[in-house]
Amino acid sequence: MQKDKIFINYRRDDAGGFAGRLADSLTAYFGPGRVFRDVTGIDYGDDFERVIDEKLAESGALVVVIGDRWSSATNAEGARRLDDPGDYVIREIAAALRSAIPVIPVLIGNAAMPRPGELPDTLGDLSRRNAITVTDERWEFDVNRLAKVLAIDVPGSVAQRRLDRLKAAALAMLLLSGAFVTLAFCAALRAGNALGESLIAAGFTPLASAVPFIAIILAGALTLNALPLMEEARRKFGWSAVGLSATGTLVSFVVYTLTNHAEPSWSLIVNFAASTVITLALLVLVALAGFRAK
Repeated sequence: MQKDKIFINYRRDDAGGFAGRLADSLTAYFGPGRVFRDVTGIDYGDDFERVIDEKLAESGALVVVIGDRWSSATNAEGARRLDDPGDYVIREIAAALRSAIPVIPVLIGNAAMPRPGELPDTLGDLSRRNAITVTDERWEFDVNRLAKVLAIDVPGSVAQRRLDRLKAAALAMLLLSGAFVTLAFCAALRAGNALGESLIAAGFTPLASAVPFIAIILAGALTLNALPLMEEARRKFGWSAVGLSATGTLVSFVVYTLTNHAEPSWSLIVNFAASTVITLALLVLVALAGFRAK
């Protein structure tokens, strides 16, 4: 089973509104259906315990939202909830710790990590987990920091999925360019005549020689569209790919225009050869860019 969801653990009377806001922000980062919170994730009539167990099994990380009253919260009888082995907050955290699911404490307000002596034995490991503080004043910065930590264990953010689609489309364009050039030369060789003449005889007219460059320009445009989402350190490779696609196409067009009237056959050969070199260089640059979300 793919563990691609994030489970938010919280006490309603300690951080209910905050947990809802956090769930909305993480959903915007990871996409719909990726973040579970009991208020919105369990339908009326469902077996609460069964659903919780199922969602934990699907989760790649558990976020424990800890507010000022998390350790001191009491039940109707006045007993501390941390001492109740049947408390769902305790059971969810204990199950995640037993299953080796990454558990990330998130501190809100003036909350501090509970001391080991405040926790039941089943939650002893929680006090050793490094916590992230999320404040209202720095909400966007803090939540983005939390999302990047979560993305280590729960891959597939909205930005990353968009980058993956753009990368697949760019690679498809480049492969189309390479395939077209390969077919052109194979057809020329089968014709058995001089290379330039056989290209034209095989149907690869001057207009057809522009097809690889159309694919190259589209690949460059897709890469340009992906740049704002890329890791900053890898954008230089993306910019290089965009520059190569634009410059290479422009230079090839100028060279072809200047040589077409004198040697149409050889200008075609140069055009196809240039598109091959540009395509290979773009494939290398796209691989180096990695198309990884920032």
